[in-house]
Amino acid sequence: MAFAWLSNWIMKSPGQVVTVDREQDVVDAVMKWSEDFIERPHAIFGGLPICPFARAACLKGTIRFDVRSVAIDDPLDGDTDLVLLVRELTEQTKSSGLETLFVIHPDRAQRLQDLEAFVQRLNARMTGGALQGFQAFEAHPNSAFRVGNVYTRQSPFPSFQVLSRELLKKGSDSLLGSEYYAQFTPEMLRVVGMPR
Repeated sequence: MAFAWLSNWIMKSPGQVVTVDREQDVVDAVMKWSEDFIERPHAIFGGLPICPFARAACLKGTIRFDVRSVAIDDPLDGDTDLVLLVRELTEQTKSSGLETLFVIHPDRAQRLQDLEAFVQRLNARMTGGALQGFQAFEAHPNSAFRVGNVYTRQSPFPSFQVLSRELLKKGSDSLLGSEYYAQFTPEMLRVVGMPR
């Protein structure tokens, strides 16, 4: 696959049963979903891609992929592996230009409702301290999240992405004069910080 450089960013999780080959297969499936769906222009988004910034981030290598079995009941306090991983992202955004942490659960059987509840708890955890400038979004094979009639978060594997609110604001500001947000509901607009 064209994304051989990704293996440098795939983090190995100690104690997990996910093999290196399996990790690469999982990342390859997510990258194919991005190429074939997320990065393609769509009328619902004013002729822009679902995520107008995904392709550039992939090409610049600013996405860190982490394939791991996520413990949905992780307390997200203190120094759990996941909290440390998100803290690491906050440092890497400053030092290496990393923009996104993309955590992929390799088991498609993980329940959507459990993932949504986990991401809600993670976002609540990131409201204070060094993590307060970051936001998480989930994606899942059974996601019902949609803009218009496009199910934008139906990914090949359960996952969540963490990125800075500053980056989200900068990206959304760059789209203000376009038709990109025409089909967004008021709640969706609030998530990206609108109206301004």
